[in-house]
Amino acid sequence: MRFSCEKHCIGYADSRIDGIKFSEECGVFGGASKEHNIAPFIQQGLFMLQHRGQESAGICCGDDDLFTYKNRGLVMEVLSDKIIKTIIGKIGIGHVRYSTHGESDALHAQPYVITYLGEKVAVAHNGNVNAAIKMKKDLEEQGEVFLTTSDTEMILKKVVRELCKPPSEWLFEEIGEVLTNNFLGGAWSILFCTSEKVFAYRDPFGYRPLVICEAEEGVFVSSEDTAFQVLTVKKIIHIKPGEGVIITKYGYEIRRFAPEMPSRMCVFEHIYFARPDSNIFNKNVYMTRVELGKKCAIENPVDADIVVPVMDSGFAPALGFSQQSGIPFQMGLMRNRWVGRTFILPEQQLRKNGVIRKLTAMREVIEGKKVVIIDDSIVRGTTSVEIVRMIREAGAKEVHFRSASPKLINTCQWGVDIPSKNELIANSHKNTDGVKEFIEADSLKYLSLEGLKDVFGREGWCYSCLIPSNTNTSENSHRKLISIK
Repeated sequence: MRFSCEKHCIGYADSRIDGIKFSEECGVFGGASKEHNIAPFIQQGLFMLQHRGQESAGICCGDDDLFTYKNRGLVMEVLSDKIIKTIIGKIGIGHVRYSTHGESDALHAQPYVITYLGEKVAVAHNGNVNAAIKMKKDLEEQGEVFLTTSDTEMILKKVVRELCKPPSEWLFEEIGEVLTNNFLGGAWSILFCTSEKVFAYRDPFGYRPLVICEAEEGVFVSSEDTAFQVLTVKKIIHIKPGEGVIITKYGYEIRRFAPEMPSRMCVFEHIYFARPDSNIFNKNVYMTRVELGKKCAIENPVDADIVVPVMDSGFAPALGFSQQSGIPFQMGLMRNRWVGRTFILPEQQLRKNGVIRKLTAMREVIEGKKVVIIDDSIVRGTTSVEIVRMIREAGAKEVHFRSASPKLINTCQWGVDIPSKNELIANSHKNTDGVKEFIEADSLKYLSLEGLKDVFGREGWCYSCLIPSNTNTSENSHRKLISIK
C-alpha cells in the first residue's frame, strides 16, 4: 500500500465530529452535457429523489474547476433556483441524504469534495461500507485524520491513498479495484466526479439500484429511473451488479469492474423506499405493491366495510387489497403534503410528531364503519399506534390492521434504517397478539414471508431483515464481508 501521497490531501469542507457513521440510505444523481449547464438537471433529478433523503442536499458541478453547494434541508430549500442559476458547468453530481447512524447536521451533507495535488474530486454515496469501523481505525493508525464521521469520507480517502496521483489521471478500473479488493463489502452505489468525468459504480451483489439515461440533454445516472422524467429520454439502462459507467460531455461507456456475485436485491426498496413510478430491479414499484396488497388479502381476509390506506406507500397495497377482497377503497386518511416521510426522520419523537402532523382522519368517511387499515410495513409501531387512535377517534366501529410485508425482525447492515432489534416492535412485543394490543387494533395480520416470495421470487433478493439472524439461509450467509478478487 502507498501512503506517501497523504500530505497532499487537503480541502475537506466538513469539520471533525467524534464517533462512527457507517450506514446511509440516500439518493444520487449526476451526469454530463455537451451543450447545457448541468446544475438545473441535477436539481430536478434530486427533487425527484427527495423521498430517499430529507435531511440535506448538495451539488457539485464544473468544467475546469468544481463548485460545491450543500446544506441541511430539502432540495428546493438548499438548491433554490436562485442558487442554481449561479452554478456553471457541464458535468456534476448531486446527493440527497438520510442518515441512519451518526450526525444529521449540515456538516455531513454530500457530495464530499477534496483538493488533491491541485485538483478537486467529489464523491456521492448511497449505501454503506461494511468494514467502515475497522477501515477508519486502520487509516488512523497510518496517520490519517478524519474530518467527518461518514463512511463516504473514508471511501474517498482510501481511493486517494491507493491511487496516489491527480484525479484527472484516475482510471475507472483502478477505482473499481480499490472499491472491491478487500475493502468495501456492504451495499452501495457510488459516484465520483472530476472536472472531466463522472465515474459511477454499483456494488457486485446489486443491493442498491443504479440506472443510466441517455437523453437529448446529455447522459445521466441516478438511484431511480423516475428522476429522468425531467429529461427528453432516448434510452434507459439498468446497471448490472459489478458494473459501472464512465460519463463525459461527449458520451458514456458501461464497464465491468468486478465479477457479478449472487444477486441480493434489497426487497425494502420495493416495500417502502422507492417511488411508486420507479422501476427497481426490473420491476415496477407500483405494480409490485398492488400485488403485495392482493396477496395480503388472500392470506388475511377480514370482515370490514372500507379499506383505508396509510399514505403514501400504503396506497398501492391498499388498492390491491380492495381489488382482491371486494371491500370498497376509501381515502379515510388525508396526508399533509408538506410533511416528510416519518420512517426516515432521525429521532423517535420526531417520527411521532411527524405522524400527527402528517395525517388527518376523515370522520365523514370513517364514522360507524368497520375499517381495515393497510400499511406497507410495521417497523417501530410509532405510525401504527397513532393511526389506529385517529381512526377510532373519528368514530370507527372496528379497526383492523394489515401489513403488506412480513414482520421486520432483524436489523439491516446494508443501509436501511431498520433500528436495533429491541426497537423493532415485532421483537419487543414477542408475537402478533402483543403488537395488536400495543397498537390497540381489533385485529392485526402480516403478509407471510412465503407470500412475499411468491410476489418477488425465491432467488436473488435480500430478505435478511425478515429472517431470524440465527437461521441458516443463503440470505444470512451474505451478511459476512466477502472479498472480491
